[in-house]
Amino acid sequence: MPSTLPAALPQPAQRRQRLLDGFAVTASLLCLIHCLLLPMLLIALPVLATMLVVPEAFHAVAFAVALPTSILAMASGRTRHGRHRPAMLATVGLVLLGLGAFAIEAETVERIVTSIGAVTLAVAHALNWRALSVRSATITAECSAEGRSSGHCHLDA
Repeated sequence: MPSTLPAALPQPAQRRQRLLDGFAVTASLLCLIHCLLLPMLLIALPVLATMLVVPEAFHAVAFAVALPTSILAMASGRTRHGRHRPAMLATVGLVLLGLGAFAIEAETVERIVTSIGAVTLAVAHALNWRALSVRSATITAECSAEGRSSGHCHLDA
């Protein structure tokens, strides 16, 4: 019975995809740490509040890094594993991050919206990463069972 799976990723493309998703998850987690832990640290240590100032431009720069990284990782992942859910979830996360960075003035609300956006985006990248891993394992198992003779077995050894 012929498989309906498209060609598997060559190893360099798999590494690049994992690197993109790994970077995006890390960036989302750093954003979450910035949004949640830094304010608690500043409250706990008032001396630092006068010495450590995070410029407002930080949010714009963080969003400018998250947007293209996420678009590349999600588009690449969608092409490879065919699932829409990670990209849809990433879109929600990016919208929330954008709202927090550019549209919300109230600091507490901005922090909540941005934190939810960062967690949502991190979950989306983790789902993308997982979908790629599951797909790669499935193709590897099929190729091993078929002796790599099928047209969809293009994994580098």
